[in-house]
Amino acid sequence: MSSIEQDRHMEFSRSIIKGVEIKRCRNNPHAYKSHVHNELSLGYIGEGSTDLSLNDKTILYKSGNGVIIPPLMTHRCVPKDINHWAYVMLFVDPSYYSDVVSFSQAKKLTGNQAQKLIGFIEQLLIETIPDTLENILIELLIEFGDKDISEINATDTSDIVKTIHDYILNHVKDVITLDKLQQISGLNKFSIIRNFKKLYITTPAAYHLQYRVAEAKRLLRKGVDVFDICEELRFYDQAHLIREFKKMYGITPATYTQQLKR
Repeated sequence: MSSIEQDRHMEFSRSIIKGVEIKRCRNNPHAYKSHVHNELSLGYIGEGSTDLSLNDKTILYKSGNGVIIPPLMTHRCVPKDINHWAYVMLFVDPSYYSDVVSFSQAKKLTGNQAQKLIGFIEQLLIETIPDTLENILIELLIEFGDKDISEINATDTSDIVKTIHDYILNHVKDVITLDKLQQISGLNKFSIIRNFKKLYITTPAAYHLQYRVAEAKRLLRKGVDVFDICEELRFYDQAHLIREFKKMYGITPATYTQQLKR
C-alpha cells in the first residue's frame, strides 16, 4: 500500500458547539455525484484544488480558499488531483442561525475572510471550551451572511449592551456564557454579538478574556503566583494564561515579573 493510500481518510465528528458538525477529508477517492446538504456548509481547501459546480456555474477553489454553500444548494466537487487533496468542512444546522441571518448565495472566501474562517476551524478542532468559539462562529455568520434579519426595525440597545458590559466587569472571575448573557439581557446571541461589537469593537467573550488578562497583570504586579492566578481567574492552565498574556503585552508573565524587579 502506498503512503498516499495509507493517508486517505474521511471523518465526521460532532464539534463542541451544539448544532455544528465537522468533516475532514484527505486524498479520498470517493466520487461525488451532485448532491445537497440540509445544513449550511462552511469550509476551506487545505491542499490541492477543485472545480466546485454550484447549480449552473463552476468555480475553481485552491488551497487556502474558503467556501460557503447554503442549505439545499446542489453542488459537486471535482478535485484536480485526488492524490493531493484535503479539505475541512463545517455543517451548521439552520435552526442555529435562520431566525437572524440568511444565506442564499454560495461564496468563495479569499484573503482576510478565508483566514478568519481557517483560524476558527483550526481552533475548533483543538479547543475543549465552547464559549469563546461560539462568539467567533456567530461573528463569522453575521459577517458572511446576506443580511441580519434582526436589524430590521431594530431598537436602540445601547443601554442593554452597557448592562452586559457591567456584568462582565463585575464577574471577571466567573465563566460567562452567551446563554447567561441572553438571560440577563433578553437579546438573542446574534444581537448580543452584533451590538456589543458596535460599542466595544470586540465580542463579549474576547472582552472578558482581555479583562482577565489585564487583571492577571495586576495580580502579577502584586506578587501573586502564576498558578494561583490561573485558579482565581479561571484560565484553563498556565499555558493558556501565558499565550493570552503574550498576545496582549508581547512578553510572558515570567518576563514581566522579572522586568519589574530591575
